[in-house]
Amino acid sequence: MRQQSKPFIIERKPSRKSKAVSVNPSIWGRLDAEIAQGLKDQRDESQAAATGDDERA
Repeated sequence: MRQQSKPFIIERKPSRKSKAVSVNPSIWGRLDAEIAQGLKDQRDESQAAATGDDERA
């Protein structure tokens, strides 16, 4: 096998595509995040009611 006359160089050029805001965007868009936040709020309220803590009083 012949020896290389020049060193082998790999250049990485930046992509022209715009970068996504989130790493793995959901196919459902913001709806997925809104549902998750609503479920978290409901869980927090039910835990507060179970322990007797009422922040609205």
